[in-house]
Amino acid sequence: MNRSKWAPLAICMAAMLAAGPAAASRFTDLLDTPAPRSGHLASAALIDVARAGTRLVAVGQRGLIMLSDDDGKTWQQAEVPLSSDLVAVYFVSPSEGWVTGHNGVVLHTADGGHSWAKQLDGRIAQKILESHFKERLAAGDAGAQAFLELIKTNFQYGAEQPWLDVWFRNPREGFISGPFGLLMATQDGGQTWESWVERVDDTRALHYNAIRGAGNEVYIASERGTVYRLDPKTQHFVPTQTGYSGTFFGLICEKDYLLAYGLRGNLYRSANGGANWTSVPAAVAASLMDGTRLADGRVLLLTQDGRQLLGNREATHFELLPRVIPMFQTGVTLTGSGQVAIVGLGGAQIVPAP
Repeated sequence: MNRSKWAPLAICMAAMLAAGPAAASRFTDLLDTPAPRSGHLASAALIDVARAGTRLVAVGQRGLIMLSDDDGKTWQQAEVPLSSDLVAVYFVSPSEGWVTGHNGVVLHTADGGHSWAKQLDGRIAQKILESHFKERLAAGDAGAQAFLELIKTNFQYGAEQPWLDVWFRNPREGFISGPFGLLMATQDGGQTWESWVERVDDTRALHYNAIRGAGNEVYIASERGTVYRLDPKTQHFVPTQTGYSGTFFGLICEKDYLLAYGLRGNLYRSANGGANWTSVPAAVAASLMDGTRLADGRVLLLTQDGRQLLGNREATHFELLPRVIPMFQTGVTLTGSGQVAIVGLGGAQIVPAP
């Protein structure tokens, strides 16, 4: 079970039961409730971080979005129109950025993170997907019925499913990926979204944990050792077999190589667009949660238990750094001055690049 998906729901239900029927009757939808103001930004639970020009933008629980213009020395909280947990942030330019999260949330900013507007939520996504496959079914596509059943299952308890990742090729073309076979795309900067569920050669409704690209190449990190590659001719994501049977959490896509990382320190590298993969020794048994390239081309990966792996420029060799950050690490990016911003369930840490 995807624990991250169910934990906020379980906590909410437990609190309602403890408070009694009166509290349950006062329940308000997270999608309709602005993010509360936090008095503890320094220790806030964060999930991801990105750079918007020289600004750092970090996202986390209960709709929290934090901004720093001084390399993480101080933070301010942005106004956010909802309280859903936020899990991924991506900027395609210093001004244009997107955030995704639970309840099918997609947020957009055009001013570097000062203000955010909702572009999509699970209620809207359900209608888009259902309408799409009903139209295909009416047009004679017999396979659409299976996708309708998939959408019904995914949304049977309402708008709960998260968008696990977001990536944009440019300010107009982008993707959002989610659990249980969910994938959508936009051609107009998120003003409208369309189904790409049927464009993944996947009969198992796997989790699409991360989506990344470089140039015209786009890849999805998934479960069962699968990395999907977008075929530019068919515009379908086709599976590549890495030789690994577990889960990948993330990808680093470069011109010369593709790196997939995941559970229990598993790390795989491809030098030919996913056609062939090689296991890279990682020297750790902890799961690899996020990664980034440093200014000099070396690769930095985070483990869930507070350690970091440093790889060479070709990402063929990694060593364990002696530095330990005492928190569950979830996201990393470079600051404008070349330092490293690491976020996790204990807040944000700014450390020197190794």
